[in-house]
Amino acid sequence: MELRGRRDEDLPGAARLLARVHTADGYPSRWPEDPGAWLTPTGQRGAWVVAGEDGDVLGHVALVDRAPGRGLASDAPVEVVRLFVDPARRRCGVAALLLAAAVARADELGLDVDLQVVAASARAVTAYERLGWREVRRHAAAWTSASGEHPEVVRMVPPPRAGAGGRGAA
Repeated sequence: MELRGRRDEDLPGAARLLARVHTADGYPSRWPEDPGAWLTPTGQRGAWVVAGEDGDVLGHVALVDRAPGRGLASDAPVEVVRLFVDPARRRCGVAALLLAAAVARADELGLDVDLQVVAASARAVTAYERLGWREVRRHAAAWTSASGEHPEVVRMVPPPRAGAGGRGAA
């Protein structure tokens, strides 16, 4: 497996993987009209993929500036978004590599980082907890699901890091 900064040529493979994740897990809750654009959100501070030996994208993550009005006043200035892993490669370290890259970039920028995950996705919440992330609060999402509801989301922060100056704390 290779962790690398996402390149333009990775977008088609990432979009194909996203389609498989959407079918398996319902993420994202609404299929984007343009998956490539969805994978490249406004305010992006970095994006990474993990590729297999054959070059296929096995996972994806992005780090973005928090959009005004999107979160709550106490949220970190950057957040982990667009994180997904090939269902056949889960529990193989792909998510850990991707999260580490996003957190390292936030550290380089000197910024606190967090993420949100749908509370009803207990498997995803548990996966983040296994990696040391911890819940700091629950609230209604600013976005709506395919059914038009604002689902409850869990806001999580990474484990404290040595020399991070408090980053990762709520």
